[in-house]
Amino acid sequence: MNSKFVSVFLLFFVITFVIASVIPYPNFIGDNFLLAKDQQIINDKNEYENENMVSNDNQVDVLSYDWFSFMDEHFTKYVTVKVIDIWSETEYYVQRLGGYNHADVQTIDKENTEIFKKVYGGEWSWARRPVWVEIDGQYFAGSTNGMPHGFSILDNEEGGHTCIHFLNSKTHGTKRVDEQHQECVSYAAKNKALLNEYLKK
Repeated sequence: MNSKFVSVFLLFFVITFVIASVIPYPNFIGDNFLLAKDQQIINDKNEYENENMVSNDNQVDVLSYDWFSFMDEHFTKYVTVKVIDIWSETEYYVQRLGGYNHADVQTIDKENTEIFKKVYGGEWSWARRPVWVEIDGQYFAGSTNGMPHGFSILDNEEGGHTCIHFLNSKTHGTKRVDEQHQECVSYAAKNKALLNEYLKK
């Protein structure tokens, strides 16, 4: 009885081993088992990790990544970044305050509030402007408005926070992609040459 049981067990073990060797074990974290959103996050992160700040032609790149799958996690809350207004060639510093459909930001102090307001001719405005946002030495295509609203937590005399949009981000009010912001993001992404000229000055 025992020898028969051992024989059956060994036979079962051998058959299982052969099948396992021939048929690959399913990859439950492979592409076929991931949600589209999760796969996009992995794709964006892999692409980002493979990007170099300086390309083969020694030019700084302008990166443009999806807000929801990458930028929201990369531009984290309370991180201070440099913003370069493309049209006026003016730079100032902001801190991310929060936001979920896009980044709500506040200037870091009174001096930077003055610089930001001068970009808009000294008058706050909802007008969209293309910007480059420097995060950890990398430059990302973005779009800002110049109308402080809501609240801020810094003593900067801004009177609220403003918004920076990135690729595919949405407004908080309508929860829709804002075409004007996206046009500015596209402009910032396409004008790598302007960024490199600016950085040489």
